[in-house]
Amino acid sequence: MDWKLFMQRVNEDRLVARHGAGSSFDLLLRWGEEDNLLQVHDGRLAQHRTGPFVMPRCDFALAGGDEAWTRFAHPRPAPRDQDLFAFFRRGEITLIGDTRKFFAHQLCLKLMLTNLRAVGVRP
Repeated sequence: MDWKLFMQRVNEDRLVARHGAGSSFDLLLRWGEEDNLLQVHDGRLAQHRTGPFVMPRCDFALAGGDEAWTRFAHPRPAPRDQDLFAFFRRGEITLIGDTRKFFAHQLCLKLMLTNLRAVGVRP
């Protein structure tokens, strides 16, 4: 996964900029065994760091296996693999942490994560 390209795509996305204005949060994205800390400030992806982390500071975390994230990030996901909430419902991706903050910024986050599809998945 090319995280620099992902950051560039997110920060150039006009929908994210429009709907993410005022959204600030720290997200731990656990993709299989790899931890990624994403810092969002005012709807822009300000920083990305790759773990492992001892005690990461984040508002909430999304944790899922390689297979689930790969299916979500596929350029043309199968039915029921295009939405984060479908993965929550099946228990393939879990939400950990401040759920109120997650739901307050869910549109910004969902728009950001759809940019994974344009970047491509890691091998």
